Amino acid sequence: MPVLLLSTLLLISQPVADPLFFARNSPQCLVDHVVRGNPLPLIVRTEFPACPWNADDIALVEIGRSYSHYSWWNFERTANLEIAATRIDGTILLPGEVLSYNEAVGERTSERGFQQAKVIAESGYIDGVGGGICQPASMLFAASLMAGLEIEERHPHRFRVPYMPPGLDATVDWGKKDLKIRNNTDFPVIFHLGQIERGEFLVRVMAPVRTFRVHYKYELVKEVPSDAVQFEVDAANRDLVHYYGRPGIEIAKTIWRKDLRDGKTRKVKVLNDEYWPSPWVLRVPSLPGGKKFRSGLSQGDIAGILKGSKYSVRMARFADVDRDNKEYIPIPGIPAKRLARFTRFSELPPKSDSAATAELPIATDVAKGTKAREQAVQ
Repeated sequence: MPVLLLSTLLLISQPVADPLFFARNSPQCLVDHVVRGNPLPLIVRTEFPACPWNADDIALVEIGRSYSHYSWWNFERTANLEIAATRIDGTILLPGEVLSYNEAVGERTSERGFQQAKVIAESGYIDGVGGGICQPASMLFAASLMAGLEIEERHPHRFRVPYMPPGLDATVDWGKKDLKIRNNTDFPVIFHLGQIERGEFLVRVMAPVRTFRVHYKYELVKEVPSDAVQFEVDAANRDLVHYYGRPGIEIAKTIWRKDLRDGKTRKVKVLNDEYWPSPWVLRVPSLPGGKKFRSGLSQGDIAGILKGSKYSVRMARFADVDRDNKEYIPIPGIPAKRLARFTRFSELPPKSDSAATAELPIATDVAKGTKAREQAVQ
């Protein structure tokens, strides 16, 4: 009997003496060792975990999720998005560790596979290497926030982006702005980034158990209409509006995080988010008055420029911005049958340009015969 008691005490000595024992060691791995008659991982102290967690042991429960669409026919932007997402996909974050988006994705250069695509600059939309990588950053931020993970650094976009609710986006800029996420739970988490169907982007934060439940909402504080127009010379006479001139907004955010370990709900302190008004980007045969950019315009002035087209100033306003909005943002619901089709970006086969072009859908515009990829994208 004393021998049996001593053996039992030895088996539980490490987990009892070290509260973070199971943060570094997988229970499933330990059980497998004990079943095979090897209790040493439970007894012997080592510098490195004797039974480290693996991806399958971690990915048991979805604790956070984010969902959006992307224009997959915009090949350059999609290439950047998928490169960034693939480099994050499968990342394991142990308790206390911090994920830096910039470090994980790396510098955005053409030598590293990134391509020229539209990026948001102070003056508007310009071409830049790596355009599109902010969508994976935004998705990762939103999913991590809803998982209850601690956000150590995050920056909103200068302009509101169309693929995320207000306050759930994140912009990154190499050497200047980063997204940093700390695992503040007692167990490892793993990030799965992939697609359900082409153009459907899903981020899942997985863990052995759920630690937090999070509720998020935003309320409109102020709204400022766009007063600027940027012209692009387009001899092909494509659709007039390339980008809508979105109003600028300020929102107040409310985040409640319930800790399932002690049952207490705490309010997370966050600052208001402010988005600048974005300029209208219009395609024209020639520059009006030789000017590429006009600012200080009234809503009537912009309405006059749009007159005769299918667009109006009112169409630029996001439908989900309402001063009376007091509802919490729901976690995106995805039926189990569709979720079963989820494929991680790291598991996708490489695409050839010819195959991608062959699959490009053509959406004919009644007035101008415009292809889908040439329509207004925001």
